[in-house]
Amino acid sequence: MQRPSLLTTNADPHEVLCHHFNVHKPSPLASTEAPAMWELSLLSAPHAIPQAPLPTHVLLVQSFSAAPSLLLPIRADLYAASFRADLPSMENAPAPVMNPIKHTLTVPVVSLSVPHPPTLPLLFLFALALEPSPQTELAYRLLPPSVVEEFPNSVAMAAILARGAGLAALVERNEGMWRNVLALGVSDNNVVEMIGTVWSVTKEARRMRGRLQASGR
Repeated sequence: MQRPSLLTTNADPHEVLCHHFNVHKPSPLASTEAPAMWELSLLSAPHAIPQAPLPTHVLLVQSFSAAPSLLLPIRADLYAASFRADLPSMENAPAPVMNPIKHTLTVPVVSLSVPHPPTLPLLFLFALALEPSPQTELAYRLLPPSVVEEFPNSVAMAAILARGAGLAALVERNEGMWRNVLALGVSDNNVVEMIGTVWSVTKEARRMRGRLQASGR
């Protein structure tokens, strides 16, 4: 049975990712030293949502720069099937420990460095096939609706984006998402192609914006 979509318009992808794994969003890491294990609070008893895949690990996600780290639940089998970048430390980690009285699951922590941690929860939702939404739904999370509505006309998409507000922030985010795709080796070609298209449109919009500014328009 296909899981229902939880990625509503204003939903936080990090929260949605945790909900798909039936756990509460972990609290931010209090220190710079990564713990060996992490206790996750369950949203519901596992038998209440049998289709929810419980996590086997928590990823301590850090960037190549000094950006804040993220704690993301993950299943080793889903990760291995969805990404080509290996995480050998997953293989020798301790098994998760369930505490049915406290409704918690304690799992090993594995470190992962990526170019842009903030976009990783959204990438995971689609690369891990947790969200059943069509691929255009991913584009709507990365570009304004008026731009996505011109899909697949990339020239028209870029032209609209070039004249809109907030282009610099979109360039930073969409480049970060694309660099994450390349760094992790996403297996789903549909996801790769959609994010690649989004980044190509964003780059072209940046180029168009530069030409508009140079011409004084």
